[in-house]
Amino acid sequence: MNQPTGLYFAPTGIAHLTSTNTDLVRAAARGRTNLRVTTAAQLNGHPHLGTVTTIMAVFALTARMADELALPATIVFDALENAPAEHITINGRHYTRNVGDLIDNGALDGVERASGFRGLLSWASARSTIRWQERPYATYQELAPVRACLHTIASRQEEFAPVLAPADGRIRIRPRCPQCRLMDKDAHDLSITATEGAVLLDSACPHHGPYRETIPLTTTGGWCDANTPVRSVQKVALLSAERDLYDACSVSIDGPDWGGAWFAHVIAPALALLGVPTPAWPVSIFTPMVLDRSGGKLSKSLYVKYGREYADLPSTFLDLDLLLDTYGEDALEALWQETTRWAADPRKLHRSYTVDHLAALISGARIGEAA
Repeated sequence: MNQPTGLYFAPTGIAHLTSTNTDLVRAAARGRTNLRVTTAAQLNGHPHLGTVTTIMAVFALTARMADELALPATIVFDALENAPAEHITINGRHYTRNVGDLIDNGALDGVERASGFRGLLSWASARSTIRWQERPYATYQELAPVRACLHTIASRQEEFAPVLAPADGRIRIRPRCPQCRLMDKDAHDLSITATEGAVLLDSACPHHGPYRETIPLTTTGGWCDANTPVRSVQKVALLSAERDLYDACSVSIDGPDWGGAWFAHVIAPALALLGVPTPAWPVSIFTPMVLDRSGGKLSKSLYVKYGREYADLPSTFLDLDLLLDTYGEDALEALWQETTRWAADPRKLHRSYTVDHLAALISGARIGEAA
């Protein structure tokens, strides 16, 4: 497929440093026996066009790096069933139940909720010949390095609060009521205590009163939800530990909203507080951002909330199932060819693309006129 005309690629800063995107991981891969790439998504609906291209780019980049480094590779998909799914306001406070809770009580179908992601991951795996594995949040939060990081944060809350909760100082490591699973999203009644072998989380349910969740360090059991900054810091701590656990070049590849200011103001300071030496930092790579017509990140939640007031886009671009029903796997192939171009050239990876550009790649796709 030819590159659409009228598209230019400025030599962004990172493109001056790299002749191939593999250069981003070359030093970290030296002496390692495999490449271990982690990506994540909340199970809060069917993948939309931005999520589809991000996941494809993860596989395309991993395949390119594995080939150029001559290393076997595995992609770990963190399936975040802790995404909020039910929102309840009680006495002016915001409580939630997550996707996993609603699956457990039968309000949501777990297979249906994950089917779009699993189908896409399997398709990209077959196309790239890179294997993948799924890791639920319930499993992730029990991993020893994740809990060790949690304990460090709990033990040094005054140091971590300016990084993880600069607005109000409340670090959000949230338990849920053992009876009804309501969770205080803003952690108003939360008390975090680090003991020698556990983290104790004390909170209160508006229906059932005070309760305690115990998170042991050396065994499984216990559950807590970490908000985005805490979870991000736990993730890089885990990836750093996995360098030695798996003798791996440990890489995270995510959407670009987790780069830039987020990496500079959350991840880098937290890694310094954790005492992780810079050679042990995991490599972080960010895929291109898919833009709506305002220049912002393409947002499914805004489309659902505002409809055509937000963006005059067909629903096929907001739901992978509808995209496949309308255009078939040819649409996936067209997007795959595009993401392999991103993987091959730093100038194509380190930039943004409009939804109109991606729609133009799909044969037969029709999109409304830009405002």
